[in-house]
Order: sequence, then C-alpha cells, then structure tokens
Amino acid sequence: MTAVELARNQLGPVIESLRAIRSRLVEIQESVPPTRQETSPEDLEGEPDPPTEIRAILGNAVRDRLDPLILDLITVAGDRPDRIS
Repeated sequence: MTAVELARNQLGPVIESLRAIRSRLVEIQESVPPTRQETSPEDLEGEPDPPTEIRAILGNAVRDRLDPLILDLITVAGDRPDRIS
C-alpha cells in the first residue's frame, strides 16, 4: 500500500467523525428556537440576542467551514462528494 492509499484509507474515519460533529452541531442549532429578533426584519438592528447569536454562529460554522472541509476530505479520499451528512 502506498503512502497516498494509506492516507486515503485513514481519512474515512476522520470524515465519519466530522459528519457526526456536523450532525450534533445542527441538532444543537435546531434545539434553540428562533426568537423574534431572528424572524422579524425590523428587529434585526443592534446586537443579536443570545439565541440568535448561537443559531447564527452554529449555522455559519457548519455552512462556511465544516461543510467545505468535509467535501474536500471526501474528494481527496477518492470518494464522490455527493453528500455531506
């Protein structure tokens, strides 16, 4: 087995762990109900309330950081990036 093949094989469990983390973060985000500040355009001014901040940070982390990382690892592992979760 070459070093590249070995690295690709080792990425499988890492990808599965990241998928589990992604799933847990989404569950946490969904467990915090949106507040009026998040659902009402006129209430979006100013600092976000704690629930809105938590939902936004988790959503951004998954969408902007974790999803691209998972897709990149799937690609480099030689799999088809047809799904993230």
